[in-house]
Amino acid sequence: MISRRDQNKIDKNEYNKKKLDLICFHLQSAIISWNREGKIIDWNRAAEELFGWKKEEIIGRDFLTTLIVDKDRDKWKKIQDKLYSKVSNEIKSEAVDKKGNFIICRWKNFVIKEEENIKEIISIGENISQEIDKENKISNLIKAINETDNWVVITDPDGNIEYANTTVEDVTGYKKEEIIGKNPSIFKSGKHKKSFYKNMWETIKSGNVFNDILINKKRNGELFYSEQTITPIQSDDGELLNFISVGKDITKNEKLRKKLIYISNYDISSGLPNKRAFKTKLEKLIEFEEEKVKAVFVISISDVKYFNDIYRKNDDEKNFIRAAADWIMEYLEEDSLLVNIDENYFISYLEGNEFALLVNDFDSSNDIYGLAEKIIEIFKNPIVFNNEYLMLSVKIGISLYPEDDTTAEELISKAEIATITISKNRYAFFDEKNNIYIKKYSKMEAEMKRALEKDEFLLYYQPYYNGKTEEVFAAEALLRWRDPNKGIISPAEFIPVLEESGMIIDVGLLVVKKVLEMFYKIENNNINSVPLSINLSPIQLNDSAHLESIFEIVSDSNISSDLITFEITESSVMENVQYTFEIMKKMKENKFSISIDDFGTGYSSLSYLQKFPVDFLKIDLSFIQNMRKGKEAESIVEFIIKMAHLLGMKTIAEGVENKFELKKLNSYNNDFIQGFYFSPPLEEDKFISYLLKEKNR
Repeated sequence: MISRRDQNKIDKNEYNKKKLDLICFHLQSAIISWNREGKIIDWNRAAEELFGWKKEEIIGRDFLTTLIVDKDRDKWKKIQDKLYSKVSNEIKSEAVDKKGNFIICRWKNFVIKEEENIKEIISIGENISQEIDKENKISNLIKAINETDNWVVITDPDGNIEYANTTVEDVTGYKKEEIIGKNPSIFKSGKHKKSFYKNMWETIKSGNVFNDILINKKRNGELFYSEQTITPIQSDDGELLNFISVGKDITKNEKLRKKLIYISNYDISSGLPNKRAFKTKLEKLIEFEEEKVKAVFVISISDVKYFNDIYRKNDDEKNFIRAAADWIMEYLEEDSLLVNIDENYFISYLEGNEFALLVNDFDSSNDIYGLAEKIIEIFKNPIVFNNEYLMLSVKIGISLYPEDDTTAEELISKAEIATITISKNRYAFFDEKNNIYIKKYSKMEAEMKRALEKDEFLLYYQPYYNGKTEEVFAAEALLRWRDPNKGIISPAEFIPVLEESGMIIDVGLLVVKKVLEMFYKIENNNINSVPLSINLSPIQLNDSAHLESIFEIVSDSNISSDLITFEITESSVMENVQYTFEIMKKMKENKFSISIDDFGTGYSSLSYLQKFPVDFLKIDLSFIQNMRKGKEAESIVEFIIKMAHLLGMKTIAEGVENKFELKKLNSYNNDFIQGFYFSPPLEEDKFISYLLKEKNR
C-alpha cells in the first residue's frame, strides 16, 4: 500500500510533468525527443508547424533521414558521437519539411541519462532561414556597394563619416580607418567658395537632395572631379538620421568614353568604321574643305551578309564582311584619292551588303570612273575564302558634292539610291531626274494617304519578358500597313516615306489612339493591364505641338499615363540635347515612362545620358546577335547592362532568338527580353489571346 507521503510525491511528479509538457507544447521553438537508436519518440506543436508532420505520423521515424538533408547528416553523426560524452552541443544545419521545403535551423541538443546510460536526446530547433536570408542580402548589398564604381560615403547628421566603400579608398588613397569618424572636409580641395558649401549644407539639412560636381583632393594632394549626389535619410518623424553621398569619379570616365565612342563608330562584328563614322568624316570635310569637290561611293557586294551569317558559325578569325573590306583595301591601297575614315581604314561598313568610300578633291570625272572600274575588277574573278571559291558581284552608286547635295546624310542616301537601278558589276551616278526611287516614293506617299483614310494601318504587339521568371512584363506597339492588294507591307518600306512626307504626324496620333483602344480591350477581357510602348520618330520628337496633342489624347482617356512608355532612338536623343531634355521632363511630368531605343547605334555622352530621366535602355539587336562572336562581343553587352544599372535604368535586350542569348543575358543581370525566342509581333486579337493564355498559365 502506497503511503500518503509517497502518493503526494507521485502526484507532484505528475503535476510537474503535465506542467512541463504544457510549456513544451506551447514553446515557439521546435522540441524533438529521439532515442539512442535515432528514432523520434516525441515532439511539440512548434515542431509540427515547422516540419508539417503530425505527432502521430512522425513518432518512430528516424530523426536524421526524415528531417536532416543528406549533405548535413555526417555533421550530425559526428556530433551524435560527442553527445554521448558531453551534456550539450550546438549545430546549424539544413532541415527538410514534409513537403520537401528546405529550412535552415539552429539546434541545441541535450542528453538525458538514467544511471549513466543514454535514455534520450532532446533537440531544440529554431528556424533561422529568414535571419540567414537577411544576412546574405546584407552581405550581397555590402559586396555590391563595395564593387560598384561609384563612391559611397555615409555620415551621421553632423557629417562625421560612419561608412565608406572600397571605391572611396581607390579614388582618394585614404584607408577606411583613416577617414571613419572624420568629417568629409578631409577631401576639401579649396577650389569651392564658402557659399558653395553653405548652399550644400542648407539643402541637405532641409531634407532635400543635393547634386553637383565637386572638386576634391586625394591623400597625395592630387585633385579629382566627382559628380556627387547627397541624399538625406530621415526618420518617420522627420528627424535627420544620416546623409548618403554617392559619387562618380568623372576623371576616370575616359575609358568608358572611348568604349562608347568605339561602339557608336564601329561595326562590332567586323571592327570596321560604321555609317556614323563615315558620315562624321564627310561632315568634317564639308565643313573645313567646303571648296573641294567630293565623291561618295556606296559599294553593294552581293550576298556579303548571307555569307557572313554562314561562316560566322565556324568562328573564323576574320568574318566575311571584314574579308570583303580587306580585298578592297588591298587592291586600292595605292590610290591617293581615298580619304581615311580612321588611322587604319579608308572603307566603312554601312549595313547589310553595303560599304562606303570617300574621295576628296579629285581633278576630273575620269578619276572617279577609274576608281569605280578598279573596284569592279576585284569581283570579276572568284574570291577565295575559307578554302572555298566564291563568285560575288558588285554594284556601285556614286553621289557628288556639291552637285547632288551639300549634306553628308543626303550624299550617302543618294549614292545608295544610285545602286538601285543598275545591274551587277556596274556603277552609276545619282540622277535626280530619272530616278526610279523618287517615282516609287511619290506613288507610295499617295497610297499611304489613301491607307490613312481607309484605316489600313494597324498595330502588332511584341511582348517584353522578365528574363528570369519568363513572365510578360510589357509589350511594344509596332506599326504595320495592310494593303488590300499587296497584303502586309514591311515597315522598312513605308516608315521612311511617312517620315520624309510628314505623314508620320497624323499616323503617330492614330497609333496613340489605337494603343488606348488596346488598353480598353485588355480591360474588357478581365486581364490585368500591361504597359505598352509607343515609338516616336525624330520628326514627332521635334514637333512640340504634336507631342502636346499626344499628351492631351492620353489625358482625355481614362488610361493611366504611367502604363505608356515612349521609345526614342538614341540618335534622336542626341540631335538636340537641351531640347530633348526639356521634352523628357514634360513626359515625366505627365507620368510617362521613357525608353532609349537601339542603344549603341548612336553615341550618347555619359554626362548627358545620366542626366536624362530615362527608365529603360534597349540594347540594339546587333549586339545581342554578335554575342556568339566571343568574349569581346559579350563583354560589350555586359558593359552596357552594368552602365545602365549604375545610371538607374532597366535594360531591355532586343532580338533575342535562342537560349544561349537568354542565358548569357540573365547571367549579366539584364532585366527584360524581347525577341522571337519568346514571341514574334502579334496581331491585336492574337495578342489578347496570348495575354489570356499567360493569365491562366
